[in-house]
Amino acid sequence: MLRFDVYSWLPGSDPVCISPGDGAYFQSAIDPGGEHALFWGGPSGPPRIWRADLDGNDCEPLTSNNTGARHPAYCLNGERIVYVSDGGVKQTPEMVESVFDENPTGPMRRDLILHIFSMKPDGSDVRQITNGPVQDLRPSVSPDGKTICFVSIRGGSTGLWLVPTDGGAKPRKLNVPVTLFRPAWSPDGKRIYGFAAISNERHQVGWVDPETAQWNPLANDDIGLTHSPFPDPKGEVLLVHSNRAGRWGLYELSLDGETPPKPLVPHGFEDLICVHPNRARNGVMTFDSVPEESWARYKPGNHSTNY
Repeated sequence: MLRFDVYSWLPGSDPVCISPGDGAYFQSAIDPGGEHALFWGGPSGPPRIWRADLDGNDCEPLTSNNTGARHPAYCLNGERIVYVSDGGVKQTPEMVESVFDENPTGPMRRDLILHIFSMKPDGSDVRQITNGPVQDLRPSVSPDGKTICFVSIRGGSTGLWLVPTDGGAKPRKLNVPVTLFRPAWSPDGKRIYGFAAISNERHQVGWVDPETAQWNPLANDDIGLTHSPFPDPKGEVLLVHSNRAGRWGLYELSLDGETPPKPLVPHGFEDLICVHPNRARNGVMTFDSVPEESWARYKPGNHSTNY
């Protein structure tokens, strides 16, 4: 099985591994206050949501080992977590072994039913938000805590949808002129960032107006594949990972559309793949990394837009 681990990093110091180190732990999301991080995966079986201290001393699962769960994200106030799960669905869950071995980070099973849930940061008070024979992915909560933006395979095609966090209304589709992935709200709630798959060799980051659905690509994201835009708390840059230099690495992408992307290279990871950067208000970051021997399996064509 392809091995992944999650690290916390305060620039200027050495990164600290915060995942157990016995399997595939992936796609970190940092607590806005910089005390914990979430990620999903596991050593085997259905993937679970995990929460870890940033000093690497404690890591525990928040979801059970008999249902699959993935794509965790914090609300801006840190009081709720949103994620997707197959909980309550009568189906064969996807296994960590198949996700990270047979087709690492590739497309998920199209028949896999996943719904959006929320819970408290300790794993209690679980609430289901969406339902139906659908595949919902990548939830992100608006800064006011009222709306979730997510990617969904509904009606046979992939699109961007909005739903109230209390589940009080049906999801509505944003009619964006391109297919967007990995949505993330801006700190002021006026933008939803994401990336568009222009071609197999070109994925570009930009933003959508949640009122008009107008797509605005960032011109300074000018080559290669760029994924997973995460708005820095100060609102001036996006944290992304990109293969623009030939290997997947971490970057700051300025929102001015002109300044070239700035590489972020953790000490000791100069020759390793680093993906999914996040940053808390106190400057602490998290990211994922894969060992060097797995580089050959992480050529650009393997990095699916589903992730």
